[in-house]
Amino acid sequence: MNAQQALNALINNPLTFLRKNALTPYAAQGRSAGAVQYRMVSSDDTVTRPGTVLGNLKTHNDGQRFKMRADNFEAGTSFQAVYIPVQSSDKLSFPHPLPSNGPRIMITTQLTGCCMLMMKMGEVVGVAHLQPTGETGNELHARLGTNLKVYGRPDYGNSRAIFIGIRTANRWRFYAQRIGDGYGRTILGAEEISL
Repeated sequence: MNAQQALNALINNPLTFLRKNALTPYAAQGRSAGAVQYRMVSSDDTVTRPGTVLGNLKTHNDGQRFKMRADNFEAGTSFQAVYIPVQSSDKLSFPHPLPSNGPRIMITTQLTGCCMLMMKMGEVVGVAHLQPTGETGNELHARLGTNLKVYGRPDYGNSRAIFIGIRTANRWRFYAQRIGDGYGRTILGAEEISL
């Protein structure tokens, strides 16, 4: 599939797309949270993923890897996304409210020990990508998870994860894809994160 088809599949059927195809989101360097112009870039990399029935006992090599870039380094299909930068967990900060119109995709960089915080803020949902500072990823998850909705190290284990939001009408839904390496060539699983 080409980059435009991948973008459409991600928006219209995110969980199916993420179970088969790997995403590598790049940071929007120097940008604060908010709308950013991104590009979906097709890669020639094949992806290994678990089978739908036998899991890792029957892996498949029929997926593709796509990059989501906010720079002009590679050409691809342009789209608007809400970018959520990484914040230190030791500083008081509020989750970024996601808009009820405009961009339909929320992007942040890979989780490698970090936590994603999600919370309802009246009629909108706010999210934050928190990097453990002065604590481990497990400790951060435990500290935040007592009263808040958190996706973090205990949820994706010693692997890496990508976390993405998709807006349908005015409702945001969140998805995670666990990957086995930093380049996203091995998908370990994908799931929807309920808020």
